[in-house]
Amino acid sequence: MYEKYWGLNEPAFSLTPDPRFLYMSQKHEDALLALLHTVTRNKGAGLLAGEIGHGKTTISRKLLETLDPVLYRVVLIVNPVLTPTQILQEILGQLGVETDSTNRQALVKDLHETLASLYERGQRAVVIVDEAHMVKPTSTFEELRLLMNCQMNDQFLLTLILIGQNEVFEKIKKVPALLQRLAVVQALAALDATECGEMILHRLRIAGYTGERSPFTPDAIHQIHRSTGGSPRLIAQATDLLLAAAAARNENVIDAFLAHQVVEEMPQVAA
Repeated sequence: MYEKYWGLNEPAFSLTPDPRFLYMSQKHEDALLALLHTVTRNKGAGLLAGEIGHGKTTISRKLLETLDPVLYRVVLIVNPVLTPTQILQEILGQLGVETDSTNRQALVKDLHETLASLYERGQRAVVIVDEAHMVKPTSTFEELRLLMNCQMNDQFLLTLILIGQNEVFEKIKKVPALLQRLAVVQALAALDATECGEMILHRLRIAGYTGERSPFTPDAIHQIHRSTGGSPRLIAQATDLLLAAAAARNENVIDAFLAHQVVEEMPQVAA
């Protein structure tokens, strides 16, 4: 535990998607605004894609934190390896409608009635499908597309947000009707070297670091960025290891030599 050594109140580089620690680079800001635009302007459906570890899930949690719970009922599906029927059952269940029915027509009827009831109370449902690249049967994507048919007075009663790794593009291309429904498509790129350093200092500050400047030298930041490819998750893992290593050696500054020595031994980087 190195938190006391660096004057931190809590771990700064946990891999859980805590929105407090989300470093909002311009890329992340654009992605969040695109998702908010999709929901608040009632655009129907949107997609956020990116490589593993780029911060997609954390952005989705930030979206949840931002949406007014009085106006929106959010359904979060984190394990989308479901059949079309199971998808409908899961959405209904999270909206408070318990059902054992496996009849698609009955489930769709229940869902439309539920969404219409929410609409009458001034609410709309938001269905967020995380890890959407894991959806297997094309029929499940087709079922998600059919959710867009739930409309009233030319307004969507439900907003669908898909979040997944880049391979989700190829899967959605097999369902052209869903692809055409995506009003917003956003790709989340890796951080550049400057953003890498800003992310590290941002997370340290959130955790209570009060030093005047980052304990990482510019050369160390460039080494971390080069080794991790700008992946926020790998940057967090590398920084965590480096803070621990420096504390064990009673070092107050982390330079490129230590960064190279520690980061290059990470199995994710070595692979």
